[in-house]
Amino acid sequence: MYDGIEKRKFIRARFPCKILIYSFPEHTVSTHTENISAGGVRVIVGERIETGKIVGIEVHLKENKIVCKGRITWVVGKKSPYRKGIFYHDTGIEFCEISDQDRSIISVTIEKMLCPEK
Repeated sequence: MYDGIEKRKFIRARFPCKILIYSFPEHTVSTHTENISAGGVRVIVGERIETGKIVGIEVHLKENKIVCKGRITWVVGKKSPYRKGIFYHDTGIEFCEISDQDRSIISVTIEKMLCPEK
């Protein structure tokens, strides 16, 4: 269990939405977000993407499609608890080229989700 200080700049929410990761020039990975913030996303993927790599991202957030670039900031390999010999990669991606408008859309969506009475 992590017991350190939280260093995040943005509020994150567990909100599964479809995300495409374009790992140039190789191919596209389709998955769902584990959590999302205006600063980035956490995803689970079947292959390791190198830390520091810049990737294209397409996040389908309700009725909005956010298109930007991101930097792989961390990767933790894990064994599948369901299938012997299968590994997956818990991956953090920081948005590094995103419009102010798209970052705002993410922030507003998260705020509405966490505080629906507003």
